[in-house]
Amino acid sequence: MRKSIIRRFTQTPEIPTASTADIAFLLILFFMVTTVFRATRLHLNIRLPQAMSTERILMRRNVSHIWIDNNSKIYIDDNLISPQVIADKMRPKVLENPELITILNVDEVVNYGTVDKVLDQLKEAKAFKITFATEFRR
Repeated sequence: MRKSIIRRFTQTPEIPTASTADIAFLLILFFMVTTVFRATRLHLNIRLPQAMSTERILMRRNVSHIWIDNNSKIYIDDNLISPQVIADKMRPKVLENPELITILNVDEVVNYGTVDKVLDQLKEAKAFKITFATEFRR
């Protein structure tokens, strides 16, 4: 009672590649639809003070911007706010990220009293890492 072993040669299954272009197109379409673009712009005309030397901050993760235009209007997170609520807006950000750097984009004609109020509010929020945005003078 001997059983014979029959070897059958089978082909390896091939992966169909006819639909890869469709899959790539659907992935591109998916990422285009789900990507969030910044639709609003502040459209502020801020002329930054000029400096003889500047240093570029390349980090984007630990940075928060505050804009003060030539009419002494203050903007945080694209929202116009009053100087009294800066500490309330910045305190949760600093608690969430203690390494947060606050960049002040201040127009060069703004009264320093407004900047002083902003700095006092940032000190109250314990946002001690502050830098002023400037333009490089050539």
